[in-house]
Amino acid sequence: MIYEKEYFPQFRESDHTGLVGAGGYFEYFQDAVTAYMHALGKGNDTLPEIYGICWVFTKYRLHIERRADYDSPLKLASWVENPKPSIRFHQAFTVSNGNELLAKGRMESCLCDLKAGKICTPEAISYPTDTDERTPLDLPAFQRFPRTIDGMERCYTHTVRYTDLDKSGHMNNQKYIPLFLNAFDLDFHAGKQITDFEIHYLKQCFEKERLSIWRMEREKDFLLAGVKEDGTLTVQASIAFRKENGSHA
Repeated sequence: MIYEKEYFPQFRESDHTGLVGAGGYFEYFQDAVTAYMHALGKGNDTLPEIYGICWVFTKYRLHIERRADYDSPLKLASWVENPKPSIRFHQAFTVSNGNELLAKGRMESCLCDLKAGKICTPEAISYPTDTDERTPLDLPAFQRFPRTIDGMERCYTHTVRYTDLDKSGHMNNQKYIPLFLNAFDLDFHAGKQITDFEIHYLKQCFEKERLSIWRMEREKDFLLAGVKEDGTLTVQASIAFRKENGSHA
């Protein structure tokens, strides 16, 4: 099954250019992959109450061809890539305007027992594996990030607040996206477009915890990290930019 949805972009999803950039695309990303599971009756809107289990999103990888405008509706699509997933699901995502692909991505997720705190198999929620499309997306595999902040510079510190939280009581995955975007100021973002944004979630963050954001420039991208006050590495990411004229930033 490929889940498809038509969506008209909204100005609230725009970045400093007035167009839909990485932040808006990540919202579409989450909308599409969660709507896929909701269509199967296996979404986080019902799983905790029925099974005491929820989906945990562990990784995202997003590639952007160009920003989207508001002149015409977009088509969001999502499907499960990996054949017969046993524990870790890989869901593909695309957003297009007519025949033009604007962005694509992959999400890794797993099922977690809320009380036991353990990973579950699809059988625990009677997941219908026969509905999965199993068509691979043309996108590089997830990276392996070094589990350290050695050589990185500290950008700023964020305190987790009420509006950062979701149904699970911890910080919503989408709330980390602006934290990493804010590691770069307007002068840096000006004249550039994000082409690739990958994020790995390692530990959960809760209300009133303080999270420091770190970054380091590499040959082709920036490595970023979020670290709690006790030194716990909670989230890592990489962001690649290109100048608007098409060259590498």
